[in-house]
Amino acid sequence: MTLARSLLGVGAALLLATALFHGSGGSMVSGWLPGQRGEMLRALWYLPTLDWLTVALVWLVVAVRPSRPGATLALVAVLVPAGATLLVSGAVGWGFPGVWMLAAATVLGAIGAGLLRTRSTVV
Repeated sequence: MTLARSLLGVGAALLLATALFHGSGGSMVSGWLPGQRGEMLRALWYLPTLDWLTVALVWLVVAVRPSRPGATLALVAVLVPAGATLLVSGAVGWGFPGVWMLAAATVLGAIGAGLLRTRSTVV
């Protein structure tokens, strides 16, 4: 169970770093469009950041206090960064470092949560 918790914790840390990396570009994107449209684009830019922060928090809590229901929740939460990885890689390609960060966090989270769920004796 220690391996599962470690993988989930590292996945949470990497997803947190990815969210912060993405969020740091928010002020830049508002300049891409003039006026209110730029502000709207900036607000939309922050939505994935909030999603990834939430998933990272769930993974971290489950890694620290594992339980079978928590592991199931962590496994379902993998869908968020997995979907983002597919969408972003389709838009900007695999040459962008953020895509690799998302992909790695997704794999770590999926393996960690999956192992935790199958090995968990806590009901």
